[in-house]
Amino acid sequence: MALKAQYTAYHDTVKSADGSYPNENTCAAPPEIPFGTKIKVSGTGTYVDGRVYTVTDRGSAVQKTGDRYIFDLWMPSERECRKFGRRNGKAAVVKGSSPVKGTKSSQKASVCDIVSVAAKEIGYRETGNNMTKYGAWYGTNGAAWCHMFVSWCAAKAGIPSSVVPKTASTSEGMAWFKSRGIFKYKGKYTPKRGDLVYFKTGRSHVGIVEKVTGSTLHTIEGNTSDRVARRTYPLSEKTITGYGVPKYTGINACSSSTGTSGTGSGNQDTESELKYLKKVLKRHYNGNISKTIDTEVKETTKLPEGKAVVKISNGNIKFTLPVLDGMKVTWERNGTPGKLVFEAPYEKKFKVVEGNTVILKVDGVNFFKGYVFSREMSKNGIMSYTVYDQLRYLKNKDTLVYKEKTATEVIEIIAKRFKLECGIIADTGYRTSAIEDNTTLFDIIQNALSNTLIMTGKVYVLYDNSGKLCLSDIAGMKVNSCVVDMETGENFKYGTSIDDGVYNKVKLIYENKETGRYDMYVTENTINIDMWGVLQYVENIDTPDLGKLKSKALLLLYNKKQKNLSVSGVVGNCKVRAGSLVPVILNLKDMKISNYMMVERVTHIFKNRQHSMNLVLSGGGFDA
Repeated sequence: MALKAQYTAYHDTVKSADGSYPNENTCAAPPEIPFGTKIKVSGTGTYVDGRVYTVTDRGSAVQKTGDRYIFDLWMPSERECRKFGRRNGKAAVVKGSSPVKGTKSSQKASVCDIVSVAAKEIGYRETGNNMTKYGAWYGTNGAAWCHMFVSWCAAKAGIPSSVVPKTASTSEGMAWFKSRGIFKYKGKYTPKRGDLVYFKTGRSHVGIVEKVTGSTLHTIEGNTSDRVARRTYPLSEKTITGYGVPKYTGINACSSSTGTSGTGSGNQDTESELKYLKKVLKRHYNGNISKTIDTEVKETTKLPEGKAVVKISNGNIKFTLPVLDGMKVTWERNGTPGKLVFEAPYEKKFKVVEGNTVILKVDGVNFFKGYVFSREMSKNGIMSYTVYDQLRYLKNKDTLVYKEKTATEVIEIIAKRFKLECGIIADTGYRTSAIEDNTTLFDIIQNALSNTLIMTGKVYVLYDNSGKLCLSDIAGMKVNSCVVDMETGENFKYGTSIDDGVYNKVKLIYENKETGRYDMYVTENTINIDMWGVLQYVENIDTPDLGKLKSKALLLLYNKKQKNLSVSGVVGNCKVRAGSLVPVILNLKDMKISNYMMVERVTHIFKNRQHSMNLVLSGGGFDA
């Protein structure tokens, strides 16, 4: 059924009229069209053509004008709304739902949708000591409320207490499932969406399973750091005892597919979803890294002197410290501060203590700035020091809620809050929103950068440049003066593994609320299964449109041995840091490399007035 349509766009983060939260697959429609109706957009000439939206909202300007229906499409930013403007087109009503004049909207909650109910509560906090709406509902306000939250979510989803127990006690809840033979112990069962996870080994807690990705469990929990929040754990988490497995009516019956086929709604993959997968593939293969070396590459014409000087600031006292040979500076690309380690004979006049500022100059230029975090005395009177740059403070945890911020702005907010000095922070452009609860600052920033990568295809590197926090696009981090070959490097080592991050079977799971069942999308490589055994990747997906394509894409990503390459004794170059792109020309006996590769880890070594580097490289078919 096709309707004449006019499309507008809006951006809002409050609940829609049907009680749900808006997202990129929802829209507002005139009251003649019931909530839950799915419409497929066409004729606008934009990226939304082919996308399917679900009607969840109303609006004063959203009405029927003549024979044309106005649909207001939700978009993730005001900027995108302005760019989209107002466009005429057509709306095809997806089979299974149709507009009926005069039909009033329905706001009935879906049975067995406990996870969706819990997700809407994320961010809710207790007032006072354990005072919550969940405790008030249960009748024991002021008591520990993690299981009351679970019971409340079940009730709101229309799930009877014969399926999920109504209790405030984690012990009683776990015993309830055990008495019915539907409790599964950790290690013997892979949890599913809607299961309850019980933490009864060393602590008393419960949460709702949202999904499992690989070997990681994702939950939504109440009474976790005084609020409702998402949490992640390895499936081997020592405090997990096991899982309550509610018998939701019809929800555990699954349809499956094998090989490269899949089942689902049959909707066309949207342009944005295809772009997403292509960018993921591009990211994995380091397509922007493994480029053929261009003519700009030049051999190093002058070896560095490698003269390293360490200057210490102890309050108002400043001095140059006579350090021993073997000083090292190490930088890694993700989630690790820069580290300087050195040794010096202990002398009272050269007193160095925790918190002192350390500046390392190489050949007269500032190379590293950090702060003493630890020191250790040996029997021979030699003191060893460990110094970190200011990225060390990103290991702090904090809660940050932001709307429509770029990764650049997120970094600036954190830098201001924790008094970190900033240098050049690249403008990442893409805006996103998030609730980061009790999360390390490293992870908060990395999550924003990961979202940027998915949407823009650009990889950014965060680093400390001699005391200044910087963010750069790796495209601008080529170091053509550092050629890694058999002459400039003393030794190389590479290896292969299937032990971690390698999968030859991908299973994607979609909760089909229309049928009350789970749809499975399974793609596997039987040749590698025969060689390696089954190495399975499992993930829940939110739309069936992606099922078949994404399962194929993920198999392409993960169904191959991981390779790692390290080169030692490379001629030192002060421009090389984690994230740099360096030209590599190597003959590894059974393969040859002639590509730019990314530096995942670099250790600069200063010894015998010589400056050398040990590198761990990725790209060109190699993983870090």
